[in-house]
Amino acid sequence: MPSRTLSSAASLTLAVTALGGIAIPASTAVAAPPAAVAHARATGWVARGGQWYHFGLNGARTLGWLFDGGRWYYLTGSGAMATGWVKDGGHWYYLTGSGAMATGWLKEGTTWYYLTGSGAMATGWLFDGGHWYHLAPTSGAMTTGWLKEGTTWYYLYGSGAMATGTVPVDGRSSRFAANGAWLGYADLTPVLTAPSSSREALISSMASAYRSSGSPYPSSALSAGGAPTIEAFAGIIYDEATSEGVSPELLFCQVMKETAWLRFGGDVSIGQFNFGGLGATGGGVRGASFADVRTGLRAQVQHLRAYADSSVSASSLAHPVVDPRFSYVRKGTAPYVQYLGIKENPARVGWATDPGYGTSLAEMMRAYFG
Repeated sequence: MPSRTLSSAASLTLAVTALGGIAIPASTAVAAPPAAVAHARATGWVARGGQWYHFGLNGARTLGWLFDGGRWYYLTGSGAMATGWVKDGGHWYYLTGSGAMATGWLKEGTTWYYLTGSGAMATGWLFDGGHWYHLAPTSGAMTTGWLKEGTTWYYLYGSGAMATGTVPVDGRSSRFAANGAWLGYADLTPVLTAPSSSREALISSMASAYRSSGSPYPSSALSAGGAPTIEAFAGIIYDEATSEGVSPELLFCQVMKETAWLRFGGDVSIGQFNFGGLGATGGGVRGASFADVRTGLRAQVQHLRAYADSSVSASSLAHPVVDPRFSYVRKGTAPYVQYLGIKENPARVGWATDPGYGTSLAEMMRAYFG
């Protein structure tokens, strides 16, 4: 009886019977071919251990970006589908809870972000839906409120949209250019301006305003400085202010505000003839002293002009410098009365730190001089 050796998982000698059959030894099992035991490979999306994975047609895990069903997904180095923020190639992307990449506006907590068409998080200025928005350079968070870039201020509403035109902001009317640059308050009062009336009329108005305060004029103390009456004092105010182009109405109101209507009572005493608190920084620091009323008022006027005039210098003043702090002023940073208050000044500099300092001066000017 002839025999043949068939290739199998193990070598087996089979005998062919006379009838053409094959005789297999009873103690021998035939191994199944490999194709019969191979299981089907996983493809597509598979959930394992609380994570989603994606397998290609060859059964290999997908890594990196995947476009599937009209959506982009990101598979991490382990193959797990990413959700939340992912940084790739220098850009931030956001994957939703389903793993799909987000585009457009995204709110996370109380913060808004913008994802471009490519999914990359936007930063800087963005034009969308007819409005300009600003996204923080590093975090991408949408900006609201006041924003300073270089020397220019902008205002972004609560919606993030940039303000333009004349609009109320923080209870005041502000003017913005078409490009969003803040031009200032719509009702600002210039520091450098002509008097509202003649010298005689304005002196009379100042004297009347002073008397209405109920404060007696300190003629004894101020006579020594060359101003025995309120009219004489007002005349010096007018002359010194107009010599430098400063509003005499402003100078009068500031003197009265700083000295509590010439009652003084703070760190500065009346005999110093310092009517603007120059150099008096608080905590018992008395500030500068001057020879007489005119010199003290002249120093105050020079200080006001320094704040209001970006081109002023010692040589361009009408009189030699008597303001001991003239050189320290950042010239031209407070061209408006309201900006004399540091908290209201876009440059965050000014005469005083009191909230509303400049605004209160402007209100006094309107109240007493129209």
